[in-house]
Amino acid sequence: MILKERFMSVYLITVIAYLVVMVGISVFKSLRVKDQKDFMVGGRQVSTFLMVTTLIATWTGAGSLIGGAGLAYRQGFSELWMSVGAWAAILVIYKLAGRVRHIAEYTLPDILEKRYNSVARIFGSIALIIGCTTIVGYQFKGGALVLELVTGIPWDKGVFIMAAAVIILTSLAGMKSVVSLDLLNGILILVALVVALPLLYYGMGGYEVIKTNLPPEHLSLLGGHNFVWAAAVFFPVFFLLLGEPSMYQKFFSCKDERSARRSVIGWIIGIIIVDVTICSLGVLGRVKFPMLGEAGHTERVIFDIAKFGLPTWAGCLLFGGALAIVFSTANSFLLAPATNLTHDIFQRFIFKNTSQKTILIMNRLMIVFLGILAYVLLTRFRNVLTMALTAYTMIGAGLTPAILAAFFWKRVTVAGGISS
Repeated sequence: MILKERFMSVYLITVIAYLVVMVGISVFKSLRVKDQKDFMVGGRQVSTFLMVTTLIATWTGAGSLIGGAGLAYRQGFSELWMSVGAWAAILVIYKLAGRVRHIAEYTLPDILEKRYNSVARIFGSIALIIGCTTIVGYQFKGGALVLELVTGIPWDKGVFIMAAAVIILTSLAGMKSVVSLDLLNGILILVALVVALPLLYYGMGGYEVIKTNLPPEHLSLLGGHNFVWAAAVFFPVFFLLLGEPSMYQKFFSCKDERSARRSVIGWIIGIIIVDVTICSLGVLGRVKFPMLGEAGHTERVIFDIAKFGLPTWAGCLLFGGALAIVFSTANSFLLAPATNLTHDIFQRFIFKNTSQKTILIMNRLMIVFLGILAYVLLTRFRNVLTMALTAYTMIGAGLTPAILAAFFWKRVTVAGGISS
């Protein structure tokens, strides 16, 4: 019992230390926010390396940590078809990144109005707000699971704590704090996952032991499914990423077009490492913790690996990486719809001659409002994967066709863009 309490205290110290560092960085960065350009797009001074870490950290969220790892536990390496959809989309984004930075706007709906009209801005804003807020909601769930395992805080109270923490961190300095936090988060995510995988793999006895205890389809390309199934999980992620609003907002934040393009190269390398590692941990977790499947708790496999499958120091590192995954995605996806509401709705149509000070206040109020809305939405879904697919559909179907047409189809009409 004493040893168990000692381990719990070590994990708790890890969580507290992470939160203290995050708050410290956000408070420091908030002192440098002077206007909406600083808050929304980081003053357009984000370097290539910072952009790489924030892109990796933002895209790797609770959907991967909980839903993706849980799917890998149940179906094996065929789960990577979702990730392949993202990798393919990033290759397309490489062609767009420089052009997006050249436009130098603030939000994704800015592009829609520039190419179509103000009605497209409104429709795009609606899809963006619903999709992003849903994504924020299931980040809260991921963080709550970490708190429950580490501290014993009940899940419902953990969700409230996570929501409050994300809202505070995001509202302090906007994009300036997001990219600064993601420098630490991106590095922490990569290190935690890369350290955890070999420790778990060799601790379980290596390939032969793992192969013997896995269903054969877990190691196959399609996992017992067909290519129709593969396409069904590939395309939602593919179209989601191409319409992902916080990504465009971050490209607006780059120093120049060259930095935007170069950051995409680092992004795809980093995200392949992260996705393959998370999937592998989920598959190994099937062997290490078979009782999770029987109990219907496959979505917590990464957390059980951190707590019961690794040395204490590595478990602390993986818990820290899990928190980094949750916070980095939550703050970016909360900032995007908040700046959207402020810039694309209020500033564009209602308060057209508003002072910079008022815009900053309005941005922060919208972050609080949407954070609360995300908390409410979380109670309306059965699991993270369901929430993720809902958000994927909202953004992938509501935004991506119009965005792709704006960049790649010169003959697209206003009516076509709006109807898509």
